[in-house]
Amino acid sequence: MLQRWLVAIIGLPLLLAVLLLCPLWATMLLVCGIAGVAAYELLHVAGKNVSNGVFLCTIFFAVAQIVHVFEYKTGMYPVQSLFLSPLLLVVILFFLAVVSYGKENAVPFQTVAIGVVGGAVFPMMYSCIVLLRAQDCGRVYVLAPFFVAFAGDTLSMYFGMWWGKKKLAPLVSPKKTWAGFWGGPVGSALGLMLLGFIGSRWLGYEANYLHLVLVGVAANLLGQLGDLSMSLIKREAGVKDYSHLFLTHGGMLDRFDSTLFIAPAVYFFTAVGII
Repeated sequence: MLQRWLVAIIGLPLLLAVLLLCPLWATMLLVCGIAGVAAYELLHVAGKNVSNGVFLCTIFFAVAQIVHVFEYKTGMYPVQSLFLSPLLLVVILFFLAVVSYGKENAVPFQTVAIGVVGGAVFPMMYSCIVLLRAQDCGRVYVLAPFFVAFAGDTLSMYFGMWWGKKKLAPLVSPKKTWAGFWGGPVGSALGLMLLGFIGSRWLGYEANYLHLVLVGVAANLLGQLGDLSMSLIKREAGVKDYSHLFLTHGGMLDRFDSTLFIAPAVYFFTAVGII
């Protein structure tokens, strides 16, 4: 319990400082760290015969994808640059698989697929945090995925404690209940309403609370899918946590699993002007 409080007391202020007080490039560096560690954890847990070359290649291009998004958003490079990292990653991973085929340390297609997910797909989803921060009212928008995730998880936990009897997906996540499932969207809707109030009072944001409620519900449902998806990978691999980066909180994919799915949803809603 002490370790959990230490992580929260130290990590939360640092996260808020980077997202709210620092320039956009600091958010980019934060997301680079999240994407790079997530790529390593995914390969480490689910990969097979993962060589150092596969690790380095996947992590490098995961970080490069975030950098390309930042460069595109700041006008440094054209939109075509966004396709560079995923393309090179796929080419290099398949090259490593072909040249190692039939050898003792052969790179199987399973690892190629996991490398593409960890080095291209996940960074694309996490890069939406950078895109949110780069918009007008970016200090409000960039907090939205975290408000959705943390508020939803909190109320989901309490709903599960109070009324949880029937399991939601016992083979994937034994502790999740249907009561917790319904508590999540309620918590996320309340969380975004709170964020809207804070933004309207101190950050120059014009809040539409009905839209915030609808986005909170929709984003939370996708976040719960992200949570269950990352749990599914752990169950298939037979591990409890992706790593011990955050001590008893687990690894990057344990803490930012729902955010992985929530950030693209929130970015879509902001891009089309719903919130």
